[in-house]
Amino acid sequence: MNYNLICTDIDGTLLNADRYLSDTTVSAFANLPTDTVGVNFPTVLASSRMPSAMYYLQEGLGIKNAPLIAYNGGLILGENGVCIESHTMPLGILEALLPHHAKYTYNLSIYADDDWFTDQEDFWSLREINNTRVTPTYQSALDSLETLRKAQRAPHKLMCMGDVGEIDSIVSHLSDIYSDAVHLYRSKDTYLEITPKHIDKAKALRILLENNFDFGMDTVMAFGDNHNDEELIKHAGFGVAVANATDQLKRLANYVSPFTNKEDAVAKAIERFVSGQ
Repeated sequence: MNYNLICTDIDGTLLNADRYLSDTTVSAFANLPTDTVGVNFPTVLASSRMPSAMYYLQEGLGIKNAPLIAYNGGLILGENGVCIESHTMPLGILEALLPHHAKYTYNLSIYADDDWFTDQEDFWSLREINNTRVTPTYQSALDSLETLRKAQRAPHKLMCMGDVGEIDSIVSHLSDIYSDAVHLYRSKDTYLEITPKHIDKAKALRILLENNFDFGMDTVMAFGDNHNDEELIKHAGFGVAVANATDQLKRLANYVSPFTNKEDAVAKAIERFVSGQ
């Protein structure tokens, strides 16, 4: 089968133990076939990350200014950063979380467009800075709420990082009232990502293909490792789960790599299935 585009998750899928691109991965993407005028093989990064936390990886792969899918499908950017679609959540959800946040110590990070707001430099924010190479704007959550309200903006994502019990409490606090409006996704026991309900990477990729390309999902090779990749792996023409993926994702995949993200799973699958096509 011939593939026309690669769409890959980032954390736990594409990046190595150093949270970056291995030489093997960079080489695999560099060796992808080009078209008759030398244009790069289409590659789309799809992540829960904000755009700025993806740009340096695009540069590393030699696909600067390529389309991308941020916030698990909440923000779809075409070539050169042109916004195709943007899905945010009501400011009332952030407002409802503030009294709860005031009682606990978890980090509350607020993402809107390409801005990241959080109230303090702590273990969690420093960890995210290290992982994503983005520095937040430090201000109180209340000030962030007012900043967004005055600009008539709304969050693409809220992320809560902290003690497992505190994260459990957030889920209980929000799920009864806002379960129809937001998706509460735990990438780890200590991480909770809150995004608009009816978005996913597969929906976003379909929209991107309709706007920027002349082929459909059936010729896409997709890679993932976690629950937020399920729709993408299910609906891509060829879905690949890395060895460290969840059991559910492996069941949905067309191919389960014997290699983890730390063992260059994406690169090895590209070399096996795409480079020689």
